[in-house]
Amino acid sequence: AVVSTQSTGVMSGGVVLKKPSAGHCTPEGLAQILKNKNNTKDLNYRALLYLLKTTCTGEDKSTYLSVLRNLSVIVALFDKDCEDVYNEIANLQWETQDKKCRETTKYFFISLISSQPFYTNKVIDRTIRNLCVVDDDMKIVIHETNLEILQFISEKMPTYMKFIQQKIVSNFPHKSRPLLDHQAYVTNILKLGEVIPSYLNEVIMTIMEKLVKIDIDIAQSPVSDNTELFSFEENRQTSTDEIAEKLDVILSDFLKYISTNSSEQNASSWCKVLLLAFDAHILKAHIPPNVPFVLFYFFNIQQSFKTVLLDYFWSVFADKNQPAIIRQCGMMYLASFTNRSKCVSKGDFKKIMLSTATWCHSYISNNDEVSVKCNHIAFYAACQSLFYMFCYRHREIFASSEYKMFLDKVDLHLIVYCKLNPLKHCNPHILRMFNKLTSMYEIVTCSAVIERNARMLLPSTQLMGNEEYPFKSCQLPLTSKFIQPFFRDMDCSSEFQSEFRTYKVSENFEDWDSVVGEVSIAMSPDF
Repeated sequence: AVVSTQSTGVMSGGVVLKKPSAGHCTPEGLAQILKNKNNTKDLNYRALLYLLKTTCTGEDKSTYLSVLRNLSVIVALFDKDCEDVYNEIANLQWETQDKKCRETTKYFFISLISSQPFYTNKVIDRTIRNLCVVDDDMKIVIHETNLEILQFISEKMPTYMKFIQQKIVSNFPHKSRPLLDHQAYVTNILKLGEVIPSYLNEVIMTIMEKLVKIDIDIAQSPVSDNTELFSFEENRQTSTDEIAEKLDVILSDFLKYISTNSSEQNASSWCKVLLLAFDAHILKAHIPPNVPFVLFYFFNIQQSFKTVLLDYFWSVFADKNQPAIIRQCGMMYLASFTNRSKCVSKGDFKKIMLSTATWCHSYISNNDEVSVKCNHIAFYAACQSLFYMFCYRHREIFASSEYKMFLDKVDLHLIVYCKLNPLKHCNPHILRMFNKLTSMYEIVTCSAVIERNARMLLPSTQLMGNEEYPFKSCQLPLTSKFIQPFFRDMDCSSEFQSEFRTYKVSENFEDWDSVVGEVSIAMSPDF
């Protein structure tokens, strides 16, 4: 009997439920329970649900395993009305149980979706969602059983592959979730990409997308305001420092994974997917401060592909069909990677600088008349980046005996004195350094143009978006350990080193008096 007045069991609806008897736990008995599930007078169905909920752990685990094995035999009876049985099994965190329990549960899920495709979406969602589960010792583990279920679905039911990809994205832990959840999820979806190579690109794109969102949220987080009228503990948001720590750990783990799993054999595939991720998620994100270092790191450890990256940045800038702000970002990434990456040689640097100058010359010859309606953002971005590269690596230019020939080709004089007046629209910090260095080397005199701009209140076409160049010194401590060996600091004298430490970049691009009047000109690698 299932209904009893004994104290054992669980009270439900005024009666005490007992576990189904041994006869009820056979395939035949369980089949009868499922057939009578809608009979309100028969409590065996409710007792079965209680058994599944309470016997996965502890001394009764053998009963749970026996029932689950027998349920696997009769999955053909699992119609939509049996969803309660599925939910009880799905809600158990059997990932943390022993191997026998995991294998038995896996076999049940595979049998279920093979017989009843209706449950496939539910199994996929539950399996991916629980990839962030850690073990009882709070350690990250590879959930091989879950991955094997997903592998079975991908191989035997390929029509569900797109749904799996969607769930990989939607089940990514929110930034407020514990760090271990993020680490476990990223670790397991990367392992899924190894088990099922067709998912690897989607996994990498997902990780990059989520990291960019976190990075942007941190960069744009306002200073905390303690003047709120009401403050509830349960509604308190995770602090920016905690989220930054999560980003640092996840990003450093991802760089470690790239270092371990990228090789000469698969470097081309990594190059392709990282550029796709950059184009889809980073390029349009107004230069996030930290995530672009993923590309910086990869193209430094796989230096044979650096030309691919440089050509890509140039193609973004040169594409007239791109919005002005995207073209500007392409040039800023090109200039900053050229300056800060040790893999960009002196020869590469001079080629890039000369190509940029040649483009500027051509633009000037085709646009010799200034028009307020004409959008010259790309030109001003190219000029500013040209000045920036000159300032950052000027010593390498003048270390060569052929520097005069090179500078004649660059022809800074033509650019500085053209009617489009690029100095008017240049970052004041870069302008100060450029003016100082060109005067010191007696290349071109900028002070006359700067003074004229200060007297004439011309409309200024400031560069759009974030004015800071990418690949600044990484402020995430764990991530910076991967970046530092490949990072080139600005080559400036100790005289200027002490000056730029105390210099604060002015945000007012119209403050030309301060540009003209300042005698000591700071030089910083972080502008």
